Amino acid sequence: MKDAKIGVHDPTIIQAEGKYYLYSTDTQQPETSGVPIRSSEDLVHWQFEKAALEGVPTDARSWSQATGLWAPEIIKVKDEYRMYYSASTFGSTTSFIGLAVAKHPLGPWEDRGEVVKTSIEIADHNAIDANICWDRSGKPWMVYGSFFGGIYIAEINEETGKLANPGYGKRLAIRSQSVEGAIEGPFIKYHAETDYFYLFVSFDSLNDFYNIRVARSRSIDGPYVDYFGNEMTDLESHPDQVGTKLIGGYQFKGEPIVYAPGHNSLFSDTKTGREFIVHHARKEQHSDQFYLQIRSLFWLSNGWPAVSAYEYTGAVEVVGDEKADVEEIRVTDKQTDLAGVWELIDFSSADVQVGTHQANLAEWLGSESCYVLYKELSSDQLFISGMRAGVSFFGKKLKDDLLD
Repeated sequence: MKDAKIGVHDPTIIQAEGKYYLYSTDTQQPETSGVPIRSSEDLVHWQFEKAALEGVPTDARSWSQATGLWAPEIIKVKDEYRMYYSASTFGSTTSFIGLAVAKHPLGPWEDRGEVVKTSIEIADHNAIDANICWDRSGKPWMVYGSFFGGIYIAEINEETGKLANPGYGKRLAIRSQSVEGAIEGPFIKYHAETDYFYLFVSFDSLNDFYNIRVARSRSIDGPYVDYFGNEMTDLESHPDQVGTKLIGGYQFKGEPIVYAPGHNSLFSDTKTGREFIVHHARKEQHSDQFYLQIRSLFWLSNGWPAVSAYEYTGAVEVVGDEKADVEEIRVTDKQTDLAGVWELIDFSSADVQVGTHQANLAEWLGSESCYVLYKELSSDQLFISGMRAGVSFFGKKLKDDLLD
């Protein structure tokens, strides 16, 4: 049977009745129509269930001429599941975000029609890639947008699930046309411990150099700034220097290249309390060989997130701490674990990053680093994820038989 992770694009997950349900863009892998739904009992092994909706709903198809649905968002409000779907065609802003509802994650789904729509005649941005987020008072908002005029946020009426006010809301982020305005896939997360809202987005072409960036704000509607204080609406700085890069294409030596990781969502597991970043990646550039990746998400002591070096395989243990898998382990605490030879990847540029061996990790980390040491319990290998002088990195401790 074909691996059910294959063909997953723009993924998001919800938890219900002891299972995990994953929704993604209709990629025709497997051949279906509507929004593909997969299920899992452990976040590792997935099976295809069915499609939500039978193709593109009438109003969405009439407006956009779409043949498939993109980038679904799934939430639960009281006893109702709400799925926001996108209908569009490549390179067009004639786009439509709609809402469908159900009593169960597998449906049946009832289409509730338009949430927001755009075209070149009525707007300068693009109505796709919806994410529902909540402010400190519990009021829902929708962040959305892709390329063109950037990322927008608008208040949502909790009762209807649709826009609370006329118009399109407020712009949160935009990129220069020198890079074709390449920003999309927004997701906002409020982190109570830091009291910040975090805006995750994807930069650049989804075919090759796609990468995930993050910025944060004290207010859900911005302004969002990166680690170095650049606003996400900054069009004066070099477009590759705005947004704190979490992960892009990379390769550990002797392993396949992970191309174009992006269009992420976040997921908090109510069973374990652990947090994950959920995204797709490609096995080859400019191909339809995309697949699901789920990685552990850590929160560093400097208030910024970090992602694990490998996909989640069932359980994570942070070295030297029993409280949670989000506790920072400081450099001076674990000199023994830091010893040895490490293969490190830092995301200091937009290119595909290749691992570099480092024998003196403590010296490389220096005094401006925050990091987490951890093990995936399926192996006895030690991993590290963190941030060094504002640059995200991860790596693995090499065993003798893995050294060059």
